[in-house]
Amino acid sequence: MPLNNIKKPVILYKRHIVKSITWRVFSFFTTYFLVLLIFHKEENAADIASGIAIGEFFFKMVLYLAHERIWYHINFDFDIVSRVRHIAKSITWRILGSFVTFALALFFNKNHPEMTTMATKVVVAELFLKVIVYYWHERIWYHIKYGVIHQKPD
Repeated sequence: MPLNNIKKPVILYKRHIVKSITWRVFSFFTTYFLVLLIFHKEENAADIASGIAIGEFFFKMVLYLAHERIWYHINFDFDIVSRVRHIAKSITWRILGSFVTFALALFFNKNHPEMTTMATKVVVAELFLKVIVYYWHERIWYHIKYGVIHQKPD
């Protein structure tokens, strides 16, 4: 049991859905502009950026929701602000997200002679930028009480 008899709050499923949607919107635009920047010399750069960003939006929506639910069931001491937990969530999400991004970048660049290099550039750029953006998304949602029910101590 957590310290001070404080029970783990109940997190409603609707919170995870709304949180997933907000993250996917932020992530969509981040991916789109990063890919556009990396592929700016290609004549179909906007198509590549759109394809990867839209593919990510749908594939990662389900994956992100599952990630949220798994982390909800991991026990942490809820009577303190857990920045360590947010960092751990950011890292595990980025690993999962990077695999999907890499696969999508390969798929949308399958005819490009340097497809692996281009896909790697996208993933590396996202790795640095999105782990920071995701961390702050977590910190903001930590302070939003929508869908959180605090239980009274015994």
